[in-house]
Amino acid sequence: MAAPMERHLLHIVRKLLYKNQTHLLRQSLVCCSSLNRKYGDDTSGKSAGFKKNPLPVYLSDRVQQLLQEMTGFDILKMAGPKPTPLSTPKYKLLTDEELSELQADSAQRMKKKLQMPPFMNPREPINEVLSHDPEIEAFDTSKLVMTDITFGMSSRRRLIVVRETDGTLRKASWDERDRLNQSYFPREGCSFVVPPLFQEENLERLLTKEKYVYVLDRACVQFEPDHPEYVRVTRRTYEHIDDHHNYEILRSTRHFGPMAFYYAWMQKIDYLLVDMIQRALILDGASLVRLYHILNPDCQSAHETNSQTADLDLIKIFCHTDARHKGQLELAIQGFENTMQLQSQAG
Repeated sequence: MAAPMERHLLHIVRKLLYKNQTHLLRQSLVCCSSLNRKYGDDTSGKSAGFKKNPLPVYLSDRVQQLLQEMTGFDILKMAGPKPTPLSTPKYKLLTDEELSELQADSAQRMKKKLQMPPFMNPREPINEVLSHDPEIEAFDTSKLVMTDITFGMSSRRRLIVVRETDGTLRKASWDERDRLNQSYFPREGCSFVVPPLFQEENLERLLTKEKYVYVLDRACVQFEPDHPEYVRVTRRTYEHIDDHHNYEILRSTRHFGPMAFYYAWMQKIDYLLVDMIQRALILDGASLVRLYHILNPDCQSAHETNSQTADLDLIKIFCHTDARHKGQLELAIQGFENTMQLQSQAG
């Protein structure tokens, strides 16, 4: 009986891999969660729902432009001294022209470091059964996992199916996909077991020490951007930064844009806007308000402003209409205007 069962199993596998491959890959980007998916993102453990899928608007050209403007480009911070093993220094004699070329090349490499990770909702679980074949039930005592290991195929599009011992053939779950992709095509820095640093108590300890960049960098390496753990870790980090007003730590890093987008998405940009005004970053503050208007087009300040509104006036209108912490914003604006007035008088 084993030989007929084996031939039947191979026939089913060939059919899946060749005849129905298009159908099996149709949901390769199932990572984007449904529009009404709810996910706990606040520090109190209460659940707050995302209004819709944020990825399309996040990837739009206008939003990316605003986020890049707010991120900044402090090359000394991006390429500053870092702990490295001691080595013999190398010296080069360069002309002014060669030095300019090297500086331009370095700036291009630094810009690549500012590539922002996607902002996505948590992915929906995969629970798709392809077929149930009771005639091969108990054919083996272990599950069979069949993986397309074609070189160069995206890990998100790779065909992975599981044959259960009861004869059920289903698509692999996300956890199974992550483990198998890591087995066949390992990513540098990603481990099979989730590092302990992402456990709640360890994460809170790192956030208390303001290790925000380290936590976010490790999350990008370990998880996909729609992994529920990635969503939990990044949102918790953004909330901790907002609670302690430590926004400057992420400025000129790849994580500043997603953080600003999160605040605008959740309609809580006030403290970040205050920080920008206190640092005299009025252009950044206006970009943040414009981002808020894109994500919340029905807000009152969006209807009272247009593309011709001056940057400071744009911030003032937001302060008087949609701000949650109006008093603090007004004090920041007043302090900025007093400083500018004193500077003009001194000049």
